[in-house]
Amino acid sequence: MYQFKRFTFDPSRELLSDQVHTNTLRPKVAKLLQYFLQHPEQLLTREQILTELWQHGEYRDTALTQSIQELRKILGDDAQQPEFIKTVPQKGYIWIAPVQTVAIPSAKWMIKNKWISITIAIALSFSVIGSAIWYIESPPWVKTDHVNVLSLPHIYIAPVKNLTGQGQLDWWGFALQQQLKQAASQYFLIVDEVSVVGLPFADVMQGAADVGFSAKLTQQQQRYVLHYQINRRGQSPQKGQLVSEDLQAPIDEVVNQLVVQLSERTEAVSTENISDNAQSRQSYLSGLHALSYQGVGSAIPYFKAALIYDTNNQAARLELANALWKTGLWRESLEHFEAMENVDTRSYLAARYHLYFGQYWLNMGKYDRVTPLLKRSMEIARALNHQRLLARGYQLQADLAWLQLNWQAHSKAMHSAKVLIGAGSLSHSESQRAFYLANPPQAGVEQSAELDMSENLAVVQKAIRYYQQQQQYAPLMLSYFALGQNYLAPLEARERALNQALQMADSQNNQYIKNNILLYMAFYYIQLHDGDAARHALAQLEPDDKPRTSLQVKALFLQAMANMDTVLQDTSPSEEALEQALTQFKQLISREDIDKVTQASAQLMQAWLLIKQQEDERAKPLLVAAGSTFEQLKLTDSLSYVRYTQMYIQVSQGHYQHAIAMLGAAPTQKLEALYGSYALAHLGQYKAAMKQLHTAKQQFASQWQKQDDLFERVVASAKSETLLLTLLPPPYSVYCQSEWLLE
Repeated sequence: MYQFKRFTFDPSRELLSDQVHTNTLRPKVAKLLQYFLQHPEQLLTREQILTELWQHGEYRDTALTQSIQELRKILGDDAQQPEFIKTVPQKGYIWIAPVQTVAIPSAKWMIKNKWISITIAIALSFSVIGSAIWYIESPPWVKTDHVNVLSLPHIYIAPVKNLTGQGQLDWWGFALQQQLKQAASQYFLIVDEVSVVGLPFADVMQGAADVGFSAKLTQQQQRYVLHYQINRRGQSPQKGQLVSEDLQAPIDEVVNQLVVQLSERTEAVSTENISDNAQSRQSYLSGLHALSYQGVGSAIPYFKAALIYDTNNQAARLELANALWKTGLWRESLEHFEAMENVDTRSYLAARYHLYFGQYWLNMGKYDRVTPLLKRSMEIARALNHQRLLARGYQLQADLAWLQLNWQAHSKAMHSAKVLIGAGSLSHSESQRAFYLANPPQAGVEQSAELDMSENLAVVQKAIRYYQQQQQYAPLMLSYFALGQNYLAPLEARERALNQALQMADSQNNQYIKNNILLYMAFYYIQLHDGDAARHALAQLEPDDKPRTSLQVKALFLQAMANMDTVLQDTSPSEEALEQALTQFKQLISREDIDKVTQASAQLMQAWLLIKQQEDERAKPLLVAAGSTFEQLKLTDSLSYVRYTQMYIQVSQGHYQHAIAMLGAAPTQKLEALYGSYALAHLGQYKAAMKQLHTAKQQFASQWQKQDDLFERVVASAKSETLLLTLLPPPYSVYCQSEWLLE
């Protein structure tokens, strides 16, 4: 553990604490901080850091810049007057704060110590380093969580090979693999298949897994034979066979036998009893196979058939309910959820029911209904010691926290989910959070601090390769969508991935994902200043049978934003076009059902339109209102957009001292630096203006454009008569604070 000034850093748990707050750092940022602390007062070149921490990756240089900025932000460090990280131009960085290394207190001591900070409530399994740590702001029902993950061995359950020559039996092997994963989760940590894609089984056993299971289904003399092999590291393989006349026996009986052997336990193993009716069981399991391989549209008929054969097949009813709303049938979905009986028992079914129903209400925007369902789902998953269900609960908790703008709770929940099942399974949900406005829970106004988009890009690309090999088109669709949202990928690759995802969502009848893709595509095209393409995407949105306010508000906001973009890109827009765009934002702001973030964003963009009209005084109160909301919600990035817009008004009106006063200690956005330098130059402080531009060019290297170089040359000439406002990019020139350049 390290101590420096007011901070304490525990690298094993990625925790950075001061006297008031504790933050869980993104893994790459934690490693970067640890590397600095291991080499205090030493000049570390960028290449040296990249070699140590980013050995691979096309976007490693950008990732380092992002991580340095993120670390400075968390530490409250000033690049111009550094307290911790000093930049040595053209060379690298030096950690300049004194560092002390201290021993980590033992678990026994921690229990007895009464002086642990009262601002933190720690629910920690002492046998685990890196288990879930929660703050007082977290719901009380998560504080007793004890996730003993590191004490469990890792198991890799390979896809079952169907060698019968009968493609219609693929469902059986898939069902066996999924049911086996579920039952084995009580005794093992499941190795994510995407993380080992392309590796031979033997290599997986040498590195990622302690136990391995592989199997193949054959047909011999009109009987079906499952040949399986259990590998344990350091032991000889254990082989076996299970024979079935027709594959009609309940699959949980097969799973039960296999888990007993895998876990080396003699007591009964908990598995899920689906139905006593063989046809109902087969229809249900075929539906699960279709759900992953063909999508919800193909799965629904199987689940309905399962209920025809056995109306009491609760597992089929639950999967049907969870599939229907994704096709836009929210009312029918709710009927099936409410028809479920005896779902409060301690079972896999009960855990999934509360989880699925919570996801339903989350996407309906009824957040108050999510919390009790989520609480119950996690209680059951914890009682069953089911790591994957518990991880899915954390993912839902993270989505809820994101929508409620509780960034700290979101970060904690995502971290806990990663601890349980690894980052590979979360690549889609993380990529979805990478863009700027209008589409929660898939995204939010702020750039999320814990994301490493270069790492995410590698994970998503690996997932795409795996799901292509397996021909699992539902998760492949989500992976393409994730790639399309990762701003480090080339634009052509992103657009191609978005179109592939859209085509697959349409063919799978997944209306929910299709609408989300269309919303994102609209925003994507707005960033490329292609309003026509954005409006075309929005025109393809399909209405649900039960209208959702969130979908309507997102669509209206993006429609207004697309029209705004068209107006702002026009050198001489018509008054009619300007008024139409202004009216759309006014109508949106006045809606009673609009959320605070979208309302504030609409106020900011309405102000941009007024600035375009040179009506600065009308823009000012809108900026004050938007800034107040962003400040109240602690949306620091969005608040900076308001601030540099206000600075632009000040410099355009000749109030240069006011603009400099608004700048504060150091710019956090490129436009702040440019506007501040413009004001300094007009006051005759050319040396200070050039110094600020030089620093900004390094700090915002990935965003620096040719126009900025021209402005720098004009300032260097020290001729006030050439300092024209047209040299500056207007505040509405940037809609997204991502790291890609739009030329």
